[in-house]
Amino acid sequence: MQPSPPPASEGPRLARLRALGVLDTLPDRAYDGIAALAQTLCDTPIALVSLVDAERQWFKARIGLPLSETPRDWSFCAIAIQTPGEVLVIEDMRHDPRVQHHPLLREQPDLGFYAGAPIVTADGLALGTVCVMDVRPRRLSAPQVDGLRHLAALSATLLEQGAQDVETLKRNEVRLNRTVALLERKTVEQQRFIYMLSHDLREPVNTINNFSSLLVEDHQAELIPAAQRYLGFVREGGRRIGRLLDDLVEFAQLDTHPLRIEPVDPAALAQHVTQDLAPVLQRCQGRIEINTALPVVMADAGLLRVALHNLVSNALKFTRPGIPPVVTVGASRSGELDQIHVSDNGVGIAQEHQGRIFGLFNRLHNRRRYDGTGLGLPICQRIAELHQGRLTLDSSTDAGSRFTLHLPPAGRA
Repeated sequence: MQPSPPPASEGPRLARLRALGVLDTLPDRAYDGIAALAQTLCDTPIALVSLVDAERQWFKARIGLPLSETPRDWSFCAIAIQTPGEVLVIEDMRHDPRVQHHPLLREQPDLGFYAGAPIVTADGLALGTVCVMDVRPRRLSAPQVDGLRHLAALSATLLEQGAQDVETLKRNEVRLNRTVALLERKTVEQQRFIYMLSHDLREPVNTINNFSSLLVEDHQAELIPAAQRYLGFVREGGRRIGRLLDDLVEFAQLDTHPLRIEPVDPAALAQHVTQDLAPVLQRCQGRIEINTALPVVMADAGLLRVALHNLVSNALKFTRPGIPPVVTVGASRSGELDQIHVSDNGVGIAQEHQGRIFGLFNRLHNRRRYDGTGLGLPICQRIAELHQGRLTLDSSTDAGSRFTLHLPPAGRA
């Protein structure tokens, strides 16, 4: 992409920017605070309050960048001001066709992410942006995007009214603080939910399981057949609730899990998963075939192991009657993504049901025949998303299923 052309309102825009007298002024605590809040809100190493002049972009406030200005040709903010009503988000600079050939990426090829909210005056002139950048691709949540928008509005207020309109400044600060508080509150609530699942709910489930086991071990001979049958229902229900709690805790913890991205050998992980599932393989007389030439990927090894375990476990579970399951773990490369495949010879999934399988608690089969909690595939999908990847399915009822994890290749995650 060539440098962004000036907007249609370039003449009035530049006149307003220069009339404000803010260019090349000393640092200001208010703008520094906006940059700091943007960095905290979006958890990025770089945050800027950028003003786009005729030949340059100048930073009224900056965090994580030693330069006070850069050529306008390098400016992603010059792209952002083309659409004053929108927050420009470029999740992966290296693969986004809008900016793949941008001059800045030739100078700084390690940049991966940009988000900029235009600073717009009351009469619709975009003077610059409040923006954040990172060296790795990433996504922003809706509250984070809204937070950037509020910060840009606060910057516009400062530019037009200076520090004199204290009430307006306070109102914008309150709105921003509410956004930050909402994010913090959601994090606390999620942590409480995880604690409740792992402690408060698990204790009565453990009591049910322990005492039902004691009844079987110590008093089974004293129970009439009907009581033994009912006790079996209780034990199976307790085990099912325990598995559901395990999966719920695992799912809830994904977004609070700090990613540790490192080179990972999927073949080695698949070998570990095979060892973990050895008792299952023995019971179902199945086998797992692993392609030892799987490419190294940049991933969190623990999370990738969880995803492979769930996919392989599902493949061993949904089998055809009388046919031992065969699960194949392989790999390929498509464009800029590494693909890890888990294929099986099982019952497959009909086309009309494939859109439902990644939803929470969605089950397509009878629980008595195929046990499960309905959380395994949503967990796998979320793990893929946390790696800036995705999970896809190719399946039919006569050929089994093939799940594919699409992940950034080594050196690009």
